[in-house]
Order: sequence, then C-alpha cells, then structure tokens
Amino acid sequence: MKNTNSLKLNKDFRRLYRRGKSFAGGYVVVYAAKNKTAQNRLGLTVSKSVGKAVMRNRTKRLIRESYAHLEDGLVQGMDFIIVARNRAAGKAQQQIENDLRFVMDKLELLKQ
Repeated sequence: MKNTNSLKLNKDFRRLYRRGKSFAGGYVVVYAAKNKTAQNRLGLTVSKSVGKAVMRNRTKRLIRESYAHLEDGLVQGMDFIIVARNRAAGKAQQQIENDLRFVMDKLELLKQ
C-alpha cells in the first residue's frame, strides 16, 4: 500500500463511525470520510466473531491485499475503515476483492 497510511487512533475510528458514510457488502462494511491530508488512511477491524486468531489474521491479510489492488483507482484524501463481517471467514481473496470493489463503487469512491 504505497499511497496509504494506517489509521490507528481511537478518536479517528470513532469519528468515522459517527460521521462517515457507510455501506455494507456481503463480506465487508466500509466507513469513509474525507481527511485533511492528500493521502488515504486505512483502518481494519476484524472481531472475534470471524474466528480464532489465525482466521482473523488471514482475513486481515486478504482485506489488505484486496485494498492494495484497488488503491490506485480510489479517490485520494479519504479515511477508510473496513470491518470484516463474520461471513468473510474462509473466503477466497478474489471474493473479498469483488465485494470490496462493489462497496467502494456504491460509496462513489472509485475514480471514473
């Protein structure tokens, strides 16, 4: 993820949950809002309902990889939180990427 920083602070997560635009797909929920920088920032949330630690870490890796494939086509200057739904456990990378692309398109975050 060459043009994306990590979103780590709790206040940033809370701001996005409160004021961000959101849309739920089959495997992920995306919250998005503008930030004050020229770069995108990404935060991931995978709860224990997805599975044990191995499954949660694998799901995070798949979501990061899917985001990296979409990164060049996204609008810049945004904060994103991607929340994995429990249905994402055990899914292939291509399925998660297709769902993430669908959600980003619905939020109108893909460049035309």
